[in-house]
Amino acid sequence: MHVHASDRRMTEAGSAKLFVRGNGDTEVKERGMLTDKELRIIREFIKENYKEMYIKWSSMSPNGFYK
Repeated sequence: MHVHASDRRMTEAGSAKLFVRGNGDTEVKERGMLTDKELRIIREFIKENYKEMYIKWSSMSPNGFYK
């Protein structure tokens, strides 16, 4: 699963892309215009909520996860 996170202006240029591993750890593929502090907060949020995020994401996809 991957997620996008944006800066305060919600711009595409400011958007970060993070891949979420099965244990909630993240790999930053694109950092956009986010600061180190903003990325840290986002990564902590994902780590704490990745299971719920996955459930919601997969429930909205007619194909399920990775299809």
